[in-house]
Amino acid sequence: MGNISISDFTLHSIGVILFRQKRERIFTLFVSDVLSKIDIVSLSRQAYLGLSEFKDENDLDFDDSYQCKVAEENDLIIVTMDKDFERVKKKIKVKFI
Repeated sequence: MGNISISDFTLHSIGVILFRQKRERIFTLFVSDVLSKIDIVSLSRQAYLGLSEFKDENDLDFDDSYQCKVAEENDLIIVTMDKDFERVKKKIKVKFI
């Protein structure tokens, strides 16, 4: 597909936030607009086994560890404003915006 990917975790998180805010229509508009233009990537079954160790090695929470492992498995660049990813920029490609 294209050269932009989003993790399933991120897509679910966007849905959770918008549904909590009673903005389901915004979520529907969002997915209608972007799903045909991006790839959705998931963590492999095997990689789940390494999440705890990755978290401990890098002092990250679950969601940041998940994003890193997905990026690592799929050779992706994480684009973020989250400074926690400073801890992994030598292991995973990270672009800070």
